Amino acid sequence: MATKSDIIARVAKRHPFLDEIVIAAIIDRFFGILSSTLKHHNRVEIRGFGSFSVRSYNLKETSHLMLQKFTKNQYFKTYFRSSKKLSDLINE
Repeated sequence: MATKSDIIARVAKRHPFLDEIVIAAIIDRFFGILSSTLKHHNRVEIRGFGSFSVRSYNLKETSHLMLQKFTKNQYFKTYFRSSKKLSDLINE
């Protein structure tokens, strides 16, 4: 698993002319834009990598052990679908 720090270190190694602080700012900005776009329920597509979207799930009625009923409000989950190119690369 690669963390954000690992990604920054890899980019810094490939591009030694860039300062690590600048690389960290770019990566933070990228994830900020990605999060903000998903927060507004818009789709993000990165060609050759995949697409992120937000899916909504309807109300649910759940029961507790004491047979008390609760309703769970509509909620949203992030969904990722990899591109064919990424899937082929993984399955090589």
